Amino acid sequence: MKSRYIAAVAGVAVAGLALSACSSSEPTSSTEPTEALTIATTSNNQGPMEAVIEAYTEKTGLDINLTVADTSQFQTTIRTQLSSGTGPDVFTVWAGGGNPGAIDVLQGAGYLADLSDRDWVGDVDPGTAETLQIDGKTYGLPSKLDAVGTIYNKATLAELGLEVPTTYTDLLSYCSDVAAAGKVAFALGIQTDWVTQLIPYALVSSTVYGQDADFDEKLGDGSATFEGSGWGDAFDKYLEMDEAGCFNPDPLGTDVNAAYDLVNSGSAVGVVQVLASYPQIASTAPEGTEFGFFPLPGDDSGEPTLTRGIGVSFAVNEGAKNKVNALDFVDWLATPEATSIWFDAAPGLPALTTVETELDEVMQTASDIIAEGRTSPMPDQAWPNAKPQSALFVGVQQLFSGQSDTDGVLRSMDEAFAG
Repeated sequence: MKSRYIAAVAGVAVAGLALSACSSSEPTSSTEPTEALTIATTSNNQGPMEAVIEAYTEKTGLDINLTVADTSQFQTTIRTQLSSGTGPDVFTVWAGGGNPGAIDVLQGAGYLADLSDRDWVGDVDPGTAETLQIDGKTYGLPSKLDAVGTIYNKATLAELGLEVPTTYTDLLSYCSDVAAAGKVAFALGIQTDWVTQLIPYALVSSTVYGQDADFDEKLGDGSATFEGSGWGDAFDKYLEMDEAGCFNPDPLGTDVNAAYDLVNSGSAVGVVQVLASYPQIASTAPEGTEFGFFPLPGDDSGEPTLTRGIGVSFAVNEGAKNKVNALDFVDWLATPEATSIWFDAAPGLPALTTVETELDEVMQTASDIIAEGRTSPMPDQAWPNAKPQSALFVGVQQLFSGQSDTDGVLRSMDEAFAG
C-alpha cells in the first residue's frame, strides 16, 4: 500500500510526494530512521526520481518525501535552505562552480558530505569525474552525462524535405528555408533565464574551444578574457541567427515550456537544449512522436562538435537529519538495479562506466559523437562562481531587447568572473 499527496507552494511549481510501502524488509542502512528521508530535484527529473524512489521504498520500507521545482527556482533556493538548516537530505547538484546550485559553490560553505569513500567513485566517467571534485574529494554522484545540441521533431523535418545542417553557412540557409515554409527552425524560450545560455554554449564548442582547447585554463590564470575571444563570435552568431529568422517571434516573451510545445506541435522543427531536458520534451509530445538530434554547427568545418559535461548529479547534505539513510540511498542510485529503473523512465547517457543501457536515436547520436571525441567542455563548469553565468543570462536578454551589444555582454562577464 502507498500513500501519496501533492502540495503546492505559492509562486513555485513544486510537488511534494510522500511514498511509503507495507513491507517486511528492513531499511538497508544501519540505523532506524527517525523521520522521512527528504529528497529534492528539478522538474525535468521528476519522472525517473519518482520511479527510483518507489522502488527503493518498496525495497526498504523507508518513508521518502520528494520535492520538485523548476531549475531556476531550485538553484536560487537550495543554498538558502541549506544555510537555514531546512535543506533536504539528498538533492540535485551541478558539476563545477558556474551556477548557484553547483558543487564548488555549495561546498564552499561546507554544505556537502564527502562521498570519496563510496564504492562507486572509481566508476565515474574519467573525462568528467574531476568536475565533481574539490581538492581530490568527490561531492556528487553523477547519474548521466549531458550535452547541448538540437533535439528535433523528425516528422516535421521530413515534412519540409530538409537535411540537418552541418556547417554554419548551411545553418543560416536552413533557417531561411524553414521560415519560408511557415515554421520555426529553433524554438527559443529565453523568458526562462537559464535557456539564454544554451545556444552560446553550443556555438563556443566551435568558436572558442575549436580554436583553443586550453581557453578555460587561460581564463582562470588571467591570460585570456571573454572579451576578445571566440565568445564574441558566438554572441554575434546568436544575433545573426535571430536576424536570419531562425527563432520564433518574441523569444523574450516565450518560456521554456512554450518552446517545447512549438516543437511537439510541429510549429517548430527543433530546440537547442541539454539532453537532460529530452525526457521532459518527449513526455509531453503526442504519442508516436519521434525525435532526432544534431550538434549546432558554429563554423564551416563540416564536423560540428558537442558541448558536454556531467548532467544530473546528487549530493548528500552534510547536516542531513537522516544522513545514514541519505548515503545509503545515493549508494543505491549507483547500483545496476537503480540505474536501470532511472533510464527506463528517462533516456540518458550513463556517467558510470559500469552501467549499460539501451539508447534511443537521440541518445545514440550524442553518444556516437562523444565516442568520436568531437566534444568540448561545458563552459560554466570551469567558472569560479555563479556570477559570470548570471551576467550571461542578463546580457543575452539585453541583447535581444536591444539594451546591450556583444562587447557590453562580454565586459559584464569579465567583470563578474574577476569579482
